[in-house]
Amino acid sequence: MALEPGSGELHLRLSEALLESGDLEGAVGPARRAAVLAPRSADAWAHLGILQSFRGRKDPQALEEAQQSLRRAAQLMPSDPELWARLAEVAENRRDSDAALKAWLRVGRLRPPFAIQGRSLETLAWERATTLAARTQSYEARREALMALCQAPQPEQAHLRQLEELAREQVEKGFLGHAEESFARLGSHFADEPALWENVALLQVRSQRYEEALATLQRAESLRISTRTQFHTGLCLMNLGRFAEAIPRWRQVQESPELQKDPQFLEQARLLLATALLLNGQPKALLEQGDSSLQGQLSPGLQALRIQAFVRLQTWTEAGEALRAALAAPVRSGLVRMLPGSLSAELQKGGALDRSARRELQRLEREATASLWAEFRQWQPCLDTLDALRADGPLRSIDPLLLASSALQELGRPAEALNLLREAQRLNPSHPTLQNNLGYLLLELDQDLPEASTLIAAALKQEPDNPSTLDSWGWALFKQKRYAEAEPVLRRAAGLQPLNPEVLKHFGEALLHLDRKAEALDQWERALAFAFPERKALERRVQQLRADLARQQPSEEPEPEPDPETTDEGEERR
Repeated sequence: MALEPGSGELHLRLSEALLESGDLEGAVGPARRAAVLAPRSADAWAHLGILQSFRGRKDPQALEEAQQSLRRAAQLMPSDPELWARLAEVAENRRDSDAALKAWLRVGRLRPPFAIQGRSLETLAWERATTLAARTQSYEARREALMALCQAPQPEQAHLRQLEELAREQVEKGFLGHAEESFARLGSHFADEPALWENVALLQVRSQRYEEALATLQRAESLRISTRTQFHTGLCLMNLGRFAEAIPRWRQVQESPELQKDPQFLEQARLLLATALLLNGQPKALLEQGDSSLQGQLSPGLQALRIQAFVRLQTWTEAGEALRAALAAPVRSGLVRMLPGSLSAELQKGGALDRSARRELQRLEREATASLWAEFRQWQPCLDTLDALRADGPLRSIDPLLLASSALQELGRPAEALNLLREAQRLNPSHPTLQNNLGYLLLELDQDLPEASTLIAAALKQEPDNPSTLDSWGWALFKQKRYAEAEPVLRRAAGLQPLNPEVLKHFGEALLHLDRKAEALDQWERALAFAFPERKALERRVQQLRADLARQQPSEEPEPEPDPETTDEGEERR
C-alpha cells in the first residue's frame, strides 16, 4: 500500500481482507477509496454496495450508499443478474419501489439459470416485479412479468389466475389486443378448455377481425359446440359475406333450449337469421321462418325485415297490413323509419296501395337493403344497390349519397366519394352529417384545410356531442398544428368511442406532438387491437415509439468518470 497508494485494486483487496476478518467498519474506508480510484471497476462498486448493505441491517443510513454503489456496479456489468438482484433487494429495503421494480425486471429479462433456496431466480424476479408493478400501478411492467411467468412450461396456478385477472381488466380498459394475448397464453396451458378460445374469439369479433375470429371459433368448436360459439360463428360468417353458411347456424341457435330462457338473445338471433335470409335472396324463406317460429308481437327490427320481404315479393296486401301495424307501434326501425310523412298518412287511411306508393316502397326497400349490406361491411353490394337506386329516379334525401360515399371510401376510391359528397352538398348544404363527412374527407385528402375546418365547425355547432364530429374537429385542429386545443377534443371523442381505432390513432398523434409519448403509446396500443387499413404502419410506429421511450429513460446514475491518471509516484493527477 505504501508503494502504490493510488492502486484501487490494492484498496479493494485490503477492504475484502478486513471484511473477512470481521472488521466491517474498518473495511468501509478502503472500499470507498477503491471505488474512487477505479470508478470503472464493477468489482469495486459491487464490493462497496454489498458491504454497505451488510451495514444497513443495523444502520439504515448505509443503505443509500449501498443502492448507489450497486446501481453503478450493475451499469458497469449489466449482464450480471446477481448485481441487479442485490440492487433490487436494497431498493426494496429502502422502500424505493420504482427502482426495485426496474431492477427485478432486469433480473427477469436476463433469465438467470440458477436458483435460490430451491426456486428459480428468474421466477422470483418476475414474482417480485408483479407485486411491485401492482403497488406502483405500472401496467406494462405487470403485463410483462405475468406473461413471462406464464410462459414457463408448467406455470404455477397462482400465476395463471393472476394472468386471467389481468386479461379481464384489459378487456374492461379497452386493451383488447393485450387481452387477446393474455387469453391466448392461458389457452396454451389449457388447450382443451373451449371457454378460453371462445374468449379469444369474442375479442377478435369485437375488434372486427372476423377471419381470425372464425378460425379461433373453429378451434373452440373442435372441443365443444355451444350456443355461444354458434352465435359468434354466424356473426363472423355474415361479416365475411358468407350468408348462405350463416343461415343454418342461426337455425341451430334458435332451436337451442338454452336460448329459450333468454328472450333478448333469442330475438337477436331471429333478427340475424332474417337478415341473412333477406341478403341471401330468400325473402319467402324469411316469411316462412316468421310464420313457423314467432309467437307474440314482432320486434320493430324483425317487423321491418318482413315488410322488406313482402315488398320484394310484391305481395302488396300483406305489405300494407304489416306497414300499418308497424306505424302503430311506438318504435320504428329500418324501412318503416324511412317512410315519408305523405306515404305514412296514406297508409294509415287504409285501402290498397296505389302504383305510386308501391314504387316508393320498392325504392325504400332498396335503400334499406343497402344499409344492411353496409352493416355487415359488404361495400360492393351496398354500392351496387345504391347505384341502382340512383339510376331509378331522384333521391328522397341525401342519405343514400352519404352511404355511397362511405362505401367508396371503404373500397379505396376517395376521389369518387368526394364527388358524391359535393353532389349532396348542393342538395342540402347544412346537413350536419354531410358537413362532417365532407370536411373530414378534405382533411384526409389534404385539400382546403380552411373549408374543411369551417364545415366541421358548422356540424359541431348543430351536434356538439356527436363523437364522430368531435373526432373530425380535433383532427382539424391537429392539422392546423393547434395541438394543445386538439388534445381535449380528441380525448372526449376517444371517451365516447373507445373502440374506434381511427379516433384512438388521432388522439395518440395529438399526445405525441405534445411530447406525451407514454400516453400516445397507450392509445396506439388500444388501436392496434382492431383491423384497419393503416394497422401495419401504426405497428411500425409503435415499435419505434417504444424504442424511443426506452432510450429516453433518464439514467439513474451519471456515467462513471474515467480512471484518474496517476503520476509515477502514484499520486492522482488533477
